[in-house]
Amino acid sequence: MNSNTFKATLFLQALLIAGCASSQTIFDPTRKAVGQIMIVGNEPFARLAVRVSKDQLYLVSCDGEVERLLLSHQGKIAELAYDRVRETRFGKEIYVVSVKFFHGHLEEPKRQK
Repeated sequence: MNSNTFKATLFLQALLIAGCASSQTIFDPTRKAVGQIMIVGNEPFARLAVRVSKDQLYLVSCDGEVERLLLSHQGKIAELAYDRVRETRFGKEIYVVSVKFFHGHLEEPKRQK
């Protein structure tokens, strides 16, 4: 292997490692929000949301299966695991990847850490 090929291969490997390391801040499936599932807005612009405290809520974006599950459990308390947060003109939007429902009611949902 000549010197230029070796340098190019080394550069590409370093670039790949740097790219993978930096993507960890974007994809973090351990983030969770606990709160009450609800619909906000008016038709035709109604959106799924989770209220995590008296004055804080997140809009929810998710795949079809999770969306159907959340819609059928409006008003319930759930722990939503999400991997992305996006700032929108309507507030923060989280992309939910999994849901865990609680039985009973909580006085005040736990705040996100």
